[in-house]
Amino acid sequence: MCIKAGNNELGSVKALMSMSLNALIAEVFEQDLEKLKKSLSLTRDLGMNELKQAELSHMIAEYFDDLNVNFAKIDTLEQLFQTVVEVEFEDIPENAFEL
Repeated sequence: MCIKAGNNELGSVKALMSMSLNALIAEVFEQDLEKLKKSLSLTRDLGMNELKQAELSHMIAEYFDDLNVNFAKIDTLEQLFQTVVEVEFEDIPENAFEL
């Protein structure tokens, strides 16, 4: 099976990571994937408390190579996606995956 999203392999990897993160968020906050929007606030809209934050943090670390997310600087899902997906690739140029 082959999945392609974006203009190159890096775009595909980022899309797969986004899908995985979406699934984790949906599981932790007991939400339908279709209802998740990047503008949602983790605290105000999804009701994140210390317990949910710890659960989400643990799951992110488990799925994304022990990535430790500083939730003090994150309010929206978009900010979380930026942290988890974009930061993982910040030192890799966009054209690194081109042939």
